[in-house]
Amino acid sequence: MSETAEQVPGQRLIRNPLLGTVVVQTPGRMNRREGATECPFCAAVARGEWPAGAATWARPNDFPPLRPPVGECYVLLYAREHHLSFVDLGTTQVAEIVDLWQQVYLDLSARYACVMTFENAGAAIGQTQSHPHGQTYGVAFLPPTIDREMAEIAAAHDHDGACLLCQILAEEAVGPRVVIDTPHWLGFVPQWARYPYEVHLYSRTHVANIGALPRGGDATQELASALLRVVRAYNSVFEAPMPYMLALHQLGDPRYHFHIELLPVGRAPGKLKFAASSESAFGLWLNDAVPDAKAAELRAAMA
Repeated sequence: MSETAEQVPGQRLIRNPLLGTVVVQTPGRMNRREGATECPFCAAVARGEWPAGAATWARPNDFPPLRPPVGECYVLLYAREHHLSFVDLGTTQVAEIVDLWQQVYLDLSARYACVMTFENAGAAIGQTQSHPHGQTYGVAFLPPTIDREMAEIAAAHDHDGACLLCQILAEEAVGPRVVIDTPHWLGFVPQWARYPYEVHLYSRTHVANIGALPRGGDATQELASALLRVVRAYNSVFEAPMPYMLALHQLGDPRYHFHIELLPVGRAPGKLKFAASSESAFGLWLNDAVPDAKAAELRAAMA
């Protein structure tokens, strides 16, 4: 990709020559609706735009950071009702959200190299609209983290034909950092956690993406329940709604192993973990906690 890669009006992709990464510049997003008194999603519901009979809605982003052919961006609306948080949604509704994640993956993966599905929950980490929602970006290139993960996975596969994440899963399943253990999912605080209460949910079945799971099956139902349990445990240990990020790591490459990373920014009641100079300027993450201890706290909160 050149230093001024494929340009679309209102969007610039600039390559960092020192790191080999890409910065997306979208100055039009500076004027999006932070602080607006009217919720744009409630207004869309009032206008009758929500698809009839649908529990969820993938709505085109009004201020997309990426545009075709570089990308497509959608807001994933979890419910028509405005004043709901993720934990206010029952397992049935969260299962509908999981199904929406599957639908958008199957759609966008046909056109883009990577499908980034994520949620920012809480003003502390940049949530600008309180209506319950996540987002999805279809991206024509691999974001740096996914690219690095795929490189490590490919190297392990080339070495012995094994899946690196399957090996991690087998090791963590008998270790002290497990917080969720179901027939289809293992959730644990990884040894390399950047945030004190960071949890990774690995599919016990080797699938590369959420689109490969049977829609409406046991695995997706278990995933909905597991996500609710983790986020409710976060709120318990933080003694308030815990701001967090949620990210689906997935690719079309069959060597890849689908997993979800939950990155909560609370480190103790009333205290936040910021990605400050060490993390943001140097890429050196500092964690003030031992993962084994934080996993034990989350298990106790779920009991």
